[in-house]
Amino acid sequence: MQIIILGAGYAGLRTALDLDQMLRERGRDDKVVLVDHFSYHQIVQILHLTATDRSPQEKAIYELAPLLRKTSVEFVEGHVKLVVPGQREVQFDDGRVLTYDRLVLALGAETDFRDVPGAREHTFPLRTYQHAVRLRDHLIAQFEAAARTNDPVEQRILMTTAVVGGGYTGCQLSGELAGWVSELCQRTGAPRGQARIALLHRNPRLLEHFERSSSLEAARVLDQLGVSIYLDTSVTSVEPRLLRVNDGRILRAATLVWAGGIRAPALLANSGFVVDEIGRVLVDRYMRVHDQALVFAMGDCAAIPDGSGSVVPSTASYAMRQGEHMAESLLAEVMGRAPRSYEPLKLGELVSLGPKDAVGSPLGLPARGYPLILLKKGIEQYYRASIESASL
Repeated sequence: MQIIILGAGYAGLRTALDLDQMLRERGRDDKVVLVDHFSYHQIVQILHLTATDRSPQEKAIYELAPLLRKTSVEFVEGHVKLVVPGQREVQFDDGRVLTYDRLVLALGAETDFRDVPGAREHTFPLRTYQHAVRLRDHLIAQFEAAARTNDPVEQRILMTTAVVGGGYTGCQLSGELAGWVSELCQRTGAPRGQARIALLHRNPRLLEHFERSSSLEAARVLDQLGVSIYLDTSVTSVEPRLLRVNDGRILRAATLVWAGGIRAPALLANSGFVVDEIGRVLVDRYMRVHDQALVFAMGDCAAIPDGSGSVVPSTASYAMRQGEHMAESLLAEVMGRAPRSYEPLKLGELVSLGPKDAVGSPLGLPARGYPLILLKKGIEQYYRASIESASL
């Protein structure tokens, strides 16, 4: 049996590593093929640290070749153009074609610019390692330019960063930026008093998927760090160094970051899969794609039922556990057994707000402070150890 996994993110890589180990332990020769358009695995949880020079950029990625060298997983690098379920084919934009017996869609998500005019052209997304490095270099260049000019109006624009979207990415990036600007000013000679961070969110509170108390606490923490928060504020259009918002105001900033939501890759709908309003593939409680007996989906590109009428949140922790479950389900398929249904384990939410603070509800208990930072770092180190062990 040939099993193809599209996407080497948290869910896809975990599936490939775990399934390969299970198959080898049982002496099976079934083939696991992992496909991604990057040659590396991205630690998306720390991209906000890469973007603010808080973590060495090499910490944000793992090259897949050395990670997989002691496994039987075959890695294929390339851009997938289309999936043709009727022919069990994965088609690449360079003309290559792979056939599968089972297919797993773990393609992650892309930035949703919501068709806001100018947003795609004039803002920085933060979904990939490349995005993070590009944003970091841009920020440094703006502060260096501010140090060279004597025009206070131009300095203010150069040293203003506007972040659109008050979810995980927007809040974490804003908190890290607030902690980084003083260091950046010392490094470049830019005047600290001209630095400004604005966080714009279209809803009445930040982190609306969190418990209300945690959302309000996050706003208080960011306010204390000097972040200007604008709630109930929708961006209507974007121009170079300028945002227009719903009440007619404009905000001028040399750095415009778009963290206003995600959507699944268009190739899923283009391939004929049934998708929801943001392009996620509809799946059942086994993570099997609607009307497709041989195709599964998980992670950010799948709308997975959570058992209470909603869908599982798009977070790395859920994706990792989905990958573990998917490996078991695929092994059951190989062995001719019925898979068990996926039951999401709710461990709570956690978001860092700068290098010294965080809010969340680990295990359902509202909490705030540095211990949560340590908890988050511990989870990250555990994950790193789990994937590094495959290459030992």
